[in-house]
Amino acid sequence: MLVKFTFKNYKSYLDEQTLSLEASGDGSRRDNVEKVSTALLPQGGALLKSAAVFGTTASGKTNVLRALDYMKRVVLMSAGMVQIVRQNDPFAFQFESGSMDSHFDVEFIENNTYYRYGFVIRGKEIVKEWLFRRSERLTPLFRRDEYTLQVKGLSKNSARLLSPSPFTLFITAASSLNLEISSEIQDVIRWFTRLMISFEPRREDLLCFEDKEEYIANSLEILKKAECGISNMRLIHESSYIDMETSHTVFDRNGEALMEKKIRIFQDRGLLSDGTVKLICNLALIMKALDSGAVLLINDFDSLINDFLSSHIISLFTGNVTNPKGAQLIVTSKLSPLIDKIFRRDQIYFTTRDDLNQTHLMRLSSVPGVRKNESYEKKLLESTYLNQYKLV
Repeated sequence: MLVKFTFKNYKSYLDEQTLSLEASGDGSRRDNVEKVSTALLPQGGALLKSAAVFGTTASGKTNVLRALDYMKRVVLMSAGMVQIVRQNDPFAFQFESGSMDSHFDVEFIENNTYYRYGFVIRGKEIVKEWLFRRSERLTPLFRRDEYTLQVKGLSKNSARLLSPSPFTLFITAASSLNLEISSEIQDVIRWFTRLMISFEPRREDLLCFEDKEEYIANSLEILKKAECGISNMRLIHESSYIDMETSHTVFDRNGEALMEKKIRIFQDRGLLSDGTVKLICNLALIMKALDSGAVLLINDFDSLINDFLSSHIISLFTGNVTNPKGAQLIVTSKLSPLIDKIFRRDQIYFTTRDDLNQTHLMRLSSVPGVRKNESYEKKLLESTYLNQYKLV
């Protein structure tokens, strides 16, 4: 489970920003909260099952997801693709930002263990990296800076021999080594591997439907609620070719069913709406996340057909029966009535840009004077909360 993601100097964000899924003392909508052992989360003992980042077009909400996606790609690819570190994209609208630190830090629970892992990129090189595990308190498993590497269970000389290049993360390089902390390193790699982030519909997402037969059946039930005319689906995976074939009933003028028309969502692109194609691909990820207890991030969630369907999907993560393994869903969306219907204050984030073109990510529960039952959407549209932060 994701506890907290902190980053700075990436894309439209210059200053440090934090996306936290630690539940506050808000007593509303208790089903939206997953209880966690106080040994793992001493202060709160609970994490949110879902959260949403709301904002207008070009306000920077997508860049929150892109920051975590970039961190994932560096973790999984730096050993074999040194260019990935050089692809860091610091804030563009301040002259010195290219030489400033870009910071990526994530706290999460994997294999019933609390971890904090992160790294710093400066001038297209990795200059710091760390991994902590909580055992009553956070204790270091390894620390790396420009000149030294300290690894639990290794002498200074042995650790020095393992120091990776400035373009490779130690955790990536060490994943194949037999170290005292190998199991913890594998936990981190596994968490990032299971982390799912959806920006646009991809054929590869459909492969999640191969994991279990009931994924397609469950998805069809949701598609019926969307009333998009799909009566059946069949995954097509032939060598490197991947597509989903949907069935649609063709009627005569009198409304009598004549035949079934087959449409492949990618091959016959244009016969189905973009929202339907995105929904089908995201349903594959949603089914896998719920079944495996993974973290799923979906960009432009409001494009999934309608508010009713969006609300239903979020309820799948809220329900204990549909989400027994504590999967989490984080979405970005434009402002909509959805914000008042299904979220607590601590589940709502919003983005805005200031006069220096910097994006700020703010949690609604941290805004003074926000009451449980007021219209969040209305006040965000009126910029009431933004004025309280003196950002508009």
